[in-house]
Amino acid sequence: MNDYIEELESHLSPLTRAERSDVIEFYSEYLQDSGLVSYQQAVSSLGTPKQLARKILADYSIKAGEQSEPESSDFKRPRQDVKTIWLIILAIFSTPITIPLALGLFMAIFGVIFGMVVAILGVGLAFTIFGIIAIIIFIIGLTLLATSFWTGIYYIGFGLLVIGIYLILIPFIRWILMLILHGTSLFFRWLYTKIVTRRTEKRGDR
Repeated sequence: MNDYIEELESHLSPLTRAERSDVIEFYSEYLQDSGLVSYQQAVSSLGTPKQLARKILADYSIKAGEQSEPESSDFKRPRQDVKTIWLIILAIFSTPITIPLALGLFMAIFGVIFGMVVAILGVGLAFTIFGIIAIIIFIIGLTLLATSFWTGIYYIGFGLLVIGIYLILIPFIRWILMLILHGTSLFFRWLYTKIVTRRTEKRGDR
């Protein structure tokens, strides 16, 4: 049992010292109360230390995201969402599941991530092209000043207008990208509760 706990602790380095202490204390008491004295008995009940650690890390990441969500900054929330998505994926694929379910999950996860990447790249590319067009219009206006002053002024004014719209849209585009990422994070949280948490509860009922 001590070998199992020590190996579990070695996989919990992302947690704080206090969090690791709480986890180790909880699972040490669980193994003792359940009469699971050997390494193999612990694995049969809880999975390998690495599998259990991935589930614990995903749980803590989801909990941290939910607690900090109301006051999280625009900088911290995307990082937290990416971290949560990654830990949930690791936890899901560390859970013993049938091959058909594993294939289905893989396709679903791949589809969601691919859709998220395409959406983010699409929004980012469109926004970048819009900015480039605005700059080109402004430069054309500058080059026309010498040959056709009022035409040049027209293009410069129009270019500045487009650049102004571009700058105004920056917070909105950023909000859309964050919304896509956060929506993906919420989907993975839901998937996690349906797959990992439910299977853990069934294992505990046995």
